[in-house]
Amino acid sequence: MKVEALNCRCCGGVLEVDSALSVCKYCGATNFVSPTAEKYITQLNRANKLRQEKEYDNAIRIYDNILSENVPTADILWLRTLCEYGIEYVPDPISSKYFPTLHRIKDESILNYHSYLDALQLCNEEQKEVIEREASEINRIQSEYLEIAKNEAPYDVFICYKETDEDTMETTEDVAYCTKLYDILSRQGFKVFFARVTLEDKLSVDFEPYIFAALKSAKVMAVIGSKAEYFTATWVKNEWSRFLKLMETDNKKQIFFACDDPEELPRAFSLKQAQLLSNPNAMEILARNINNYLTNILKEKKNGTLGAKVPLKPGSPEAMYEDALTKSRQGNYAAVLSILSDLIEVYPGMPEAYWLRMAANIRHNLDNIQNSKRDLTLDPDYEKAISLADDTLRKQYIEIKDKCLDNLRLQEEFNSIMDKFADEYENDLKSNEFNSKKNRIMREIEKLIFDISNSSGFSRYKEKMEKERELQVSELDNLYKSILNDLQIKGIAKYRSFCFQNKISDKTEIDMESVKYSALRSKLVTESKALHKKYSQPVAFLAGSERELLKEKDGVGIAEMINKMLPRDY
Repeated sequence: MKVEALNCRCCGGVLEVDSALSVCKYCGATNFVSPTAEKYITQLNRANKLRQEKEYDNAIRIYDNILSENVPTADILWLRTLCEYGIEYVPDPISSKYFPTLHRIKDESILNYHSYLDALQLCNEEQKEVIEREASEINRIQSEYLEIAKNEAPYDVFICYKETDEDTMETTEDVAYCTKLYDILSRQGFKVFFARVTLEDKLSVDFEPYIFAALKSAKVMAVIGSKAEYFTATWVKNEWSRFLKLMETDNKKQIFFACDDPEELPRAFSLKQAQLLSNPNAMEILARNINNYLTNILKEKKNGTLGAKVPLKPGSPEAMYEDALTKSRQGNYAAVLSILSDLIEVYPGMPEAYWLRMAANIRHNLDNIQNSKRDLTLDPDYEKAISLADDTLRKQYIEIKDKCLDNLRLQEEFNSIMDKFADEYENDLKSNEFNSKKNRIMREIEKLIFDISNSSGFSRYKEKMEKERELQVSELDNLYKSILNDLQIKGIAKYRSFCFQNKISDKTEIDMESVKYSALRSKLVTESKALHKKYSQPVAFLAGSERELLKEKDGVGIAEMINKMLPRDY
């Protein structure tokens, strides 16, 4: 077997694969590769890069897609397991070997995790030795981390935020907001996890046990983000996505947000109410809401316990279906498909099994499938479920199918509206004052660039002209920002109007951006960045002969000369 350009799971280096086992020549890590890898090199390399960047959920989605389309293989299952436990391979500075570290502790040992156990079943002896040795080391680290976490006192609140802006490498303004919230809640007697304070005396490699303990025990998470991109920053998303999963099994947990624009929140927060940071008392209001919530939890102590459900017989069709149902709600669709394949093989007469498998195929569970925009009849499991269902269940399935088709129709209808809107908006840009204002600013900047380049190195006016150029570039940036903001606002208005007119629920998966709308927005962003880069470049002084030549040029000639001085990347 010869597989080209597959990357090492530890260091990301290119492997030279000519057998089921491949040792990376860069880091010495042993990789094992199935024939499936040859078909999915691009996807596997992408997933591997995402895992190295700690985008574990996105990497898992890629592995699940591969597993759903093929017979499961040991290598894919093992890579998926690494993502579930947030494994990052860190080089040892002395030996240059790579060792695993954990960023997503679970209570469940990796040695008992289903993807790992399934991978073991599919390994040959040589491969089995490799992953057993590595899983044992991960389990040792996990046990140490869990022991640290066990000794942590429970938290009431977890503050989730971005500490450093990656573009400027400066502390974000969110730190000030979070510090204020931390001070208020701490004075009120709550135990608050705030990384800047809580992890101050910890080594970065040891952060995970304390983060895990706080996520698990805290009843409230407060996510603060003054910029949209802060919500999706790797570590921020890692924390709130884990907390959302914990909320699925603990209805006492709650999440609160504070941001500049609720429309820019990730989709996962779409049904949550956000506190606006523009309010000068934002943190006081947020603290009061958190205080009220935690106080109410204390008042809701229940007397006695509910009657326990009679446990289902292990291995029975009902037990297997319940297991698949639970995995579906957790979003573990690869496990759902595996369980249902076994169930249908031994008990092919259960319509619910086919329906659940159909939902898992499109990455939905039974709670949200009616919100999808799909033609469910394209899945062969739909006809199986319909043919086996009784009248009541069949009617329910058909209603959901019709709802999904209606969602699909609505999406296509809205796409047409947004395409027309994008065309009209683009035409308006050509005819309104945007173009004339943009061209005026560009001429001003080019004139300044000409003056700067034509001045002596010690000209007393040089500094003044440079500042003027900065102001003009800033004005050009703001012009594009205003147009992009106007485009976004009008697009959102059309989306809301369409949803209101068609009585579309917030949960329905209608996407706001059509192809033309997205393309127009992308075009404006690219154009803005290119102009900014072009007009912000340092200007070299011209030689005397060049200055003399410029004096003889007209306005067009000056512009041509300036363009020769500037980078040609726009």
